[in-house]
Amino acid sequence: MIVVVTLGQLPGQIASQRNHPQAAAVNIAGWLGVATLGILWPFAMIWAYLKPFSAAANGANSDRESQSSASGDGQAQLAKMQTQVDSLQAALNKLNAK
Repeated sequence: MIVVVTLGQLPGQIASQRNHPQAAAVNIAGWLGVATLGILWPFAMIWAYLKPFSAAANGANSDRESQSSASGDGQAQLAKMQTQVDSLQAALNKLNAK
């Protein structure tokens, strides 16, 4: 019984330790893997070690944003965005004038 409980928990624990964005789903898949006599369990283990591509990309983007704001580039980014908004507004006004 201890082996079954340990195997059922293992994918979820690994996913939680690795800060997997879908750790709860991996945990459920681990238990379903044990319930299906080990058929789905290897997939749950693989899933626990993989991070979805979009989550990895979002993590990289948030890291860049936090680094840029920490270095004081926030005002420069804001000015650049304001310039872009102004140019888009001018282009929209030209289209509406036609």
